[in-house]
Amino acid sequence: MARSYSGVVLFLLVALLVFAGYLFYQTQQEPNGQRPPSSAVTVKTATANVEPLLRQISALGTGIANDSVQLIASSSEYLTYLNIIEGQSVQQGDIIARLNDVEQRARVAELQSQLEEQKRQLDRLKNLAATQATAQSMLDEQQTRVNSTVAQLESAQSRLDQMTIKAPFGGILGLRRVSQGAYINSGSVITTLDDISTLRIEFSVPERHIAELAIDMPLSIANVAYRNTEFKGRIKAIDPRLDPVTRSVRVHGVIDNNDLRLRPGMLMNVTVTLTNQDALMIAENALVPLQNRQYVYKVGEDDRVTEVQVEIGQRIPGWVEIIDGLEEGDEVIIEGVQKVRDGVLISRVE
Repeated sequence: MARSYSGVVLFLLVALLVFAGYLFYQTQQEPNGQRPPSSAVTVKTATANVEPLLRQISALGTGIANDSVQLIASSSEYLTYLNIIEGQSVQQGDIIARLNDVEQRARVAELQSQLEEQKRQLDRLKNLAATQATAQSMLDEQQTRVNSTVAQLESAQSRLDQMTIKAPFGGILGLRRVSQGAYINSGSVITTLDDISTLRIEFSVPERHIAELAIDMPLSIANVAYRNTEFKGRIKAIDPRLDPVTRSVRVHGVIDNNDLRLRPGMLMNVTVTLTNQDALMIAENALVPLQNRQYVYKVGEDDRVTEVQVEIGQRIPGWVEIIDGLEEGDEVIIEGVQKVRDGVLISRVE
């Protein structure tokens, strides 16, 4: 009985070993008869191809007034007249404020009276000179007096004009900084004046796009206050100088703002439409970001991958432009990038 039991146990052990060997053999085979080495990582790949691309530049810009000034007092005097309503539209030449100008008016009136008298004396001397009853030197002296008084009158009139602050252009008045009747010092700000019927947008463009920029190039502008509204503008000016730190150029765009919805200081999302041209494109999920650099895993002829740093350009949904680092036809990993490292062996899946 013991011998029969031992035979059964031995038979079961042999059968178990045979089955285990069979399983091991099966794990070493693929359905097609060969399995890649156990070190190969299964990934999905794609090639970099040249595709048509509508090139656009996205940038953050700031709204600035087309014209903007601070209206200041030119002299230290009492403020006798103030015509400021915050946010009010004014036209060019409208009187905004007036300083106490009694002394200046009196001086102008005095010089005007002197000038009239001196001109009458000059006319009399000219009549006498015609009959040679007076010397030419007296005529010249009187002409000099007239010229001197004219110069003094012009200077006094200029000082009188400066006592009245007028709008240098049409625009919107800002907040009032002073009160009527106050004594203000020379250089004190009375209010601000901004022309925002046309709004300027200032933004920066990287150096590599300078050759593609041109005056009157179309702009698309958006602001968080008007999420569903797209404003249209155009490039007005391009700074001839580049920022030596950021290697970018400042650009000014203009946009019609007659409805006054946009204001100076607003943050603008600016999109510049360049040209429709061919570009080297890869799937966006092939990128491996590291700090401020971008990498991809490029597959070599021996199915081993190499980590390559690339310079990217424009992004569109699901795709990214490659400016430098790859060539057309290069094979890159687009799925499974988390599983690979530089130099590993890969196997492809459809």
